[in-house]
Amino acid sequence: MLKKLYYSYFIISFLGILVTSFFFIEKITTLRFWCGIILGLIVSNFFGYRFIKGIVQPINEITDVAKEITKGNYEHRMEIKSIDEIGQLSSAINIMSDKLQETIDELYDRNAKLEAILKSLINGVIAFDENEKILLINDSARAILDIKESSVVGKHILDVVRNTKFHDILEKIIKNKGYNVDNLEINTFNKYLKIYSSPIVHQVTRKKLGFVVIINDITEVRKLEKIRSDFVANVSHELRTPLTSIRGFIETLREGAIDNVEERDKFLEIIEFEAERLTRLINDILTLSEIENLKDGFVKEDITIDDEVNEIFYIMEKTANDKSIKLVKDLNCKGVVIKTSKDRLRQMIINLVDNGIKYTPEGGYVKVTTINRKDYVLIEVKDSGIGISKENIPRLFERFYRVDKGRSRKLGGTGLGLAIVKHIVESMKGSISVESEIGKGTKFTIVLPKDQK
Repeated sequence: MLKKLYYSYFIISFLGILVTSFFFIEKITTLRFWCGIILGLIVSNFFGYRFIKGIVQPINEITDVAKEITKGNYEHRMEIKSIDEIGQLSSAINIMSDKLQETIDELYDRNAKLEAILKSLINGVIAFDENEKILLINDSARAILDIKESSVVGKHILDVVRNTKFHDILEKIIKNKGYNVDNLEINTFNKYLKIYSSPIVHQVTRKKLGFVVIINDITEVRKLEKIRSDFVANVSHELRTPLTSIRGFIETLREGAIDNVEERDKFLEIIEFEAERLTRLINDILTLSEIENLKDGFVKEDITIDDEVNEIFYIMEKTANDKSIKLVKDLNCKGVVIKTSKDRLRQMIINLVDNGIKYTPEGGYVKVTTINRKDYVLIEVKDSGIGISKENIPRLFERFYRVDKGRSRKLGGTGLGLAIVKHIVESMKGSISVESEIGKGTKFTIVLPKDQK
């Protein structure tokens, strides 16, 4: 660049002197002198302008490209017009823009992948700095901790989640500065959480920058564990009671009661009743297990609702007559067909009708109503029985739950009938609701879609 400036200056000066001297070859006059000066200045300015423009214009282009780069526009490139230092600088700017574009694209790609991974995780992920301020959070963590705020990055965790137990765990993580696993029960959200943590370490300096917390919502797992535990306890109790009764009466018979015809028949009748109850219990347990394991796998067939109700009434007629219960039907689905499991539909309605018969005093009634709607059918089973109190209705479909335990066992109930009904309804993509009033009876309403895909 210096050589170029030097040569350019020399050429311009030489031309100026040459032109000026031309006017002084013979006789110098004032007019010729000033004309030479003016002409020299014109020539000098012309070449000087061209020279300066050749330097300033590339610098302006470099400045414009640099401004665009600072704005994040990496597509702009310099046009290389020479191979001197300016051209080399332009080439370097272009290479830098290419490298920056590649780096930014790579960062965007990594961020997009990281965001997609975090969004796809069912576990909550939160990254904190050493002051417990949020660096990163995914949607699952927001849902688990019920965070409604849209922007929480940079805020302290206690400003976002006001839970002292959660904060105590974070303090423990900071204090230990290592890997931790903790269990947390948040009563505010009725959730059980398992929390894993690990430090965030700079790859080069090995300095700890904060920590990341993984939140696993194990609420459903805990509920299932409790259901399983309660189920095992209930089954054990339900099996033990009749077995104890059977063993007791067998021992009594062995001790001499078998010689007393009246006592023997009475004891055998009780043993037979308990054996039948055990059989019903085992069958109900197996049915419930089958429904749960094959929710979407049962065989479907075309069923005419009203025809099916008529067949059920024929089956239940003797049971109702034995207790002087009147069976009433109000069928409004003539010719209406739904595609579902015939055995399950029949079992569902029979269980409800049988329940109505059991808990309705003599002289009462059990009524089945069918109602046709556009996309679904309604099946109502109503009785004039003893009714159910409001506080018992929410637990009515729980396994082994009985409103009146003594009465239910006396009538041979297993406590699984309504649980089976609910599971059948859910397997048919339907819903069931209960209305009841003490002393006035109970009504079960089932909604079943016509198309159960």
